[in-house]
Amino acid sequence: MKLLFIDETSDDKFKDYFGLCMSLIDHTHYAILKEKFQKILNKSKWNVDIEFKGQFLFSAKSGDISVPINERIEICKQIIDLTAAKKNSRIKFYYTSKREITNQKEEYLRSILLLLSKALPKAPTGAGKNIIAMNFDSRKDVNHKEIREVACPIIKEKGYVLFEDIVLRESCYETIGILYTDIIAYLIARVETIGNDSELFASIPPEEFENNGKI
Repeated sequence: MKLLFIDETSDDKFKDYFGLCMSLIDHTHYAILKEKFQKILNKSKWNVDIEFKGQFLFSAKSGDISVPINERIEICKQIIDLTAAKKNSRIKFYYTSKREITNQKEEYLRSILLLLSKALPKAPTGAGKNIIAMNFDSRKDVNHKEIREVACPIIKEKGYVLFEDIVLRESCYETIGILYTDIIAYLIARVETIGNDSELFASIPPEEFENNGKI
């Protein structure tokens, strides 16, 4: 059984930027990922009532403010390190982005179609191996039916059977698949957009990098 998660990202400054990330986990890896992900958060004393997501990583004023930025970066590193295994990666990530969009909802649905068409592999053979559970971070401007109309024809073409129905989830401490997808999406988007701000860093004193959470 495959577990698929999708989450989008944008940029506060560059409003016309949109990115969508898809992660794929085999059900055999999920238990160890969730156990260790939550263990890292608990050990760091991160408030479990606050989700650990990308936009909180470098912000001194949001997320669990009792956990300093340098510790958040270490948490993120440890969490991402969990995705690697001796033989195969425990999670596969796929990302697409576009600049100068005019309609986020349309781009969201278009990007879902693109990722499923280009990145989702053909379903494996064997009893139960072609079942796929699809989890999307919730959005206010899209519903189950609209996503289903885009996603289901593609997964059927690839040989999968949808587990029950598409799920739109509110991310939290328990939704580690969505959180992973959010974090990777956030980091990739920052890499893609940071070049636009490169000139801002030339005159910033070194101590600012240590003390300014946003930087």
